[in-house]
Amino acid sequence: MAAATATVNTPPSSSHGAPMAERPLTAEEVFDSVGSAYEDAFAGLPEQASSLQWLIRELSRSGRTRANIVDVGCGTGRPACSTLAAAGHDVLGIDISAAMIEAARERVPEARFEQVDVRDWLDRTSPHSLDAVTVYFSLIADVTQDEIRSFIAGIYRVLKPGGLFVFSTVPVDGENMQLKWMGRPVVVSSLPPKTAVQWIRRVGFKVEHEKVTKFLPKAAEAGICNAEDVWEEPHLFVYARKPGSA
Repeated sequence: MAAATATVNTPPSSSHGAPMAERPLTAEEVFDSVGSAYEDAFAGLPEQASSLQWLIRELSRSGRTRANIVDVGCGTGRPACSTLAAAGHDVLGIDISAAMIEAARERVPEARFEQVDVRDWLDRTSPHSLDAVTVYFSLIADVTQDEIRSFIAGIYRVLKPGGLFVFSTVPVDGENMQLKWMGRPVVVSSLPPKTAVQWIRRVGFKVEHEKVTKFLPKAAEAGICNAEDVWEEPHLFVYARKPGSA
């Protein structure tokens, strides 16, 4: 698939290392406070829906009708875990937020869910044990750029040959940026589009699709924050495959 690009700007009110008036929240605190309203704020992401259909189609083509899939940062379990489980796959959703895991278990009983940090999950997961991993905007808060690179390398390690990887992020070039997200003070890191895609290739993946889009979350409508606390986000989506036969 052809790559597409869009202009990417640093989020408003960001600073690199400057003190904030409020204590930054941890990722767990942020998503516990947002709760299930996150699903409403980010509903209707066309590229996310397309990525899930790509994943289901490619798993079917390779004969993996009951694939082992992990969604990192699963949130409420919808749409990723629900869509993949409905397609007949064995799905585990992991998230640092207890509130998100509770919501996911209620909304998507056909999948499994666990509250765990991605670092701990990667440490205990056996190499070459998974058919697919999805990451939708979860490797941003409370991480460094080096950790993001390490997580991607770790995901490559736990995938089987022929395993599939869908990665999405808010692709700004920043390390420990202090900003307001959904009205909440956070510290985030991310990689710009070119760097992220280059790293995914460098660890060994074959990149099959990359695209940058923009999305305005419906956070005010969902009751998460005021309208002035919402900004249009750039979104990078990458579809990748680990070389080898499934």
